[in-house]
Amino acid sequence: MTSQQKVVLITGASSGIGQATAELLAAKGFRVFGTSRNPIAHKHSFTWLPLDVRSDDSVDAAVQSLLGQTGQLDIPVNNAGYVQFGAVEESSIADAQAQFDTNLFGVIRMIKAVMPIMRQQGSGQIINVSSIVGHIAPPYGGLYSASKFALEGLSESLSAEVRQFGVSVSLVEPSYVNTPFVAQWPTTAIDDYTPGRQSAQQSLVTNAKKGMDPGAVARVILRAATSKPRLRYPVGVDGTIALMLQRVLPETVFEAFKRRLFSCGKTAA
Repeated sequence: MTSQQKVVLITGASSGIGQATAELLAAKGFRVFGTSRNPIAHKHSFTWLPLDVRSDDSVDAAVQSLLGQTGQLDIPVNNAGYVQFGAVEESSIADAQAQFDTNLFGVIRMIKAVMPIMRQQGSGQIINVSSIVGHIAPPYGGLYSASKFALEGLSESLSAEVRQFGVSVSLVEPSYVNTPFVAQWPTTAIDDYTPGRQSAQQSLVTNAKKGMDPGAVARVILRAATSKPRLRYPVGVDGTIALMLQRVLPETVFEAFKRRLFSCGKTAA
């Protein structure tokens, strides 16, 4: 490894955005370590490590394994996550705890594992994969959206705290992406919500199929990693427009737009 080659650790790299990012960054000369709970055996252009973001021990072991091979860590990309689907009322506390344990606490575990390294180096960049729903919450995605809203706030605060150590923080915020996603359904479904939930589910599936390729998000992550970092990187035309309209439209008008955005007749990104 040359002194100029940056080392990247990507969580959730077995498919979708994580895999596309790992392959792209490896092709661009980064030394990439892709992680998942069950590393894939077949060959990739990057190194595999087992890592479960829900486990302190697993996170620490993966980071120490990487350090043993490279002696440095420049860019962790926190991408692992899943969607907890369903109305808030029909989602259990256990559903909420599991959602946050992966999507938010998993990121916090990673931050706590990598920041001592970056403080010692005096450099680094933390890239957190968020979502448009970290700003605009769709119906029947309340827990997932809440985890992304929390990630946005966490990252904004973290950015101000670690700047003094030469470390930057960036949020990548895609709208709909055409990628396999892991969705969990509510523990105890309530019949009254079934029509709305089924409609929202169809909307999610339809819009995801029409969404951008994961490579589009990977290219934005590459741009964040190779240029002067900024805090937020919206990805996708619909998401960028939606965030702009949220700032300028009256609330009632924007709510009507949001219903169209999250309906199955709307093509996103």
